[in-house]
Amino acid sequence: MQQDLMQCLQQLQQRATQLGQLAGELASAVPERSEGYDVSGRVLVVLGPDGLPTEIRVREGWQERLEPDQLGAAILDAASDAGQSAVRTLAGRLDESRWWRRQRDADEGVENPDEKPLVRPFLGRPQHDGEFNEQIMNALHASVRQARQPCPSVEVTGTDTGQHVAVTLTGGGIAGCIIDPWWARDRTGSAITESVSTALRRALHDLAAPAHPSAELDALVGDALSTLNAVVQHRASGGDG
Repeated sequence: MQQDLMQCLQQLQQRATQLGQLAGELASAVPERSEGYDVSGRVLVVLGPDGLPTEIRVREGWQERLEPDQLGAAILDAASDAGQSAVRTLAGRLDESRWWRRQRDADEGVENPDEKPLVRPFLGRPQHDGEFNEQIMNALHASVRQARQPCPSVEVTGTDTGQHVAVTLTGGGIAGCIIDPWWARDRTGSAITESVSTALRRALHDLAAPAHPSAELDALVGDALSTLNAVVQHRASGGDG
């Protein structure tokens, strides 16, 4: 019984380690920088690893290929192009590392013979039943409730000083860009870029990253594994059961 429990604990931890490695590889495969252009080639958008724009640039001579009332849409097109570039890069990196196959094997509980099993020490601290059970159950229930509810959409809008440009962001990227066509008509690419950059910077400042609901649960699960391990070790050494 004790040996079976220890084996189950080790398999559980090994599986968690395997999935953690896959998650880490997925995160590291996301490109740090992705560029995209609109169809005119006059608007450039650079995305960071989180999908949010880090740079928006309108090139000189934009009037040769774009109408003033097309600038906002051109920025969204360039952002979409940058997003597609990021996806292609990510997919290529995952293909090279056979990530998809290893992820499928992990889901099916299949061990990869090419990789040595890595078992990390239990991250957490043993807890007494009375102080622990209620915490982990409450966290689990809260996590399940939140998982069943749609994630609220966080949306912020930043404007330039003259209120001629408005950039709207969500947690997933740029959602809108409005540029006053009458103001932009006689502006250079540099002047428009400066105003758009100001609006973008203010939107990024106001965009609050949503708290990750699983952070508390992750810590409690680590404590759970340590507690179970301590109980098994105590019983295996002849302690009171």
